[in-house]
Amino acid sequence: MDLREKSILKYIPITFFLLLLSINLRAQKVEIGKTFKGKTSYYGKKFNGRKTASGERLNNRDFTCAHKYFPFGTMIEVENPVTKEWVVVRVNDRGPFTKGRVLDLSYEAARRIGLLQKGIMSINAKVVGIDREIMLFRDGSTEDNFQEVFSKDSTQVVVPYLPETSASKKKN
Repeated sequence: MDLREKSILKYIPITFFLLLLSINLRAQKVEIGKTFKGKTSYYGKKFNGRKTASGERLNNRDFTCAHKYFPFGTMIEVENPVTKEWVVVRVNDRGPFTKGRVLDLSYEAARRIGLLQKGIMSINAKVVGIDREIMLFRDGSTEDNFQEVFSKDSTQVVVPYLPETSASKKKN
């Protein structure tokens, strides 16, 4: 074997590793309807205005969260299993980096589900949309439910027309 063949053989493991890494990075597709459970925490008020991993600034009034690997813009429904209070949040940051936690919620999202008093809580979660668009709706959802929440969010979230539900019919 000449020197050139030896140097080529030296780079094969590195090339293989980089190929595997690129495949793993592309495998961040999100399955609508995927459910998961775990512990969540929230960003304290002191984090307001700091840059997130997506490049946007954290706004305590927005309904956002950090997740370790879901793509930015993924929409997640988060429910407090005790009170059944729920919110839909958008992934705009990476984390949490504490073992056993699945999400870090913005301050307003945490307040809505009763997390502020506890600091850490177990939650039920479901992927309900991608690219800032909600595609899977909870039973009883109406346009009013979503407009009440997302009208306060500083970023554009697409909430398509919701069909009439029994909840919206009772309201009329």
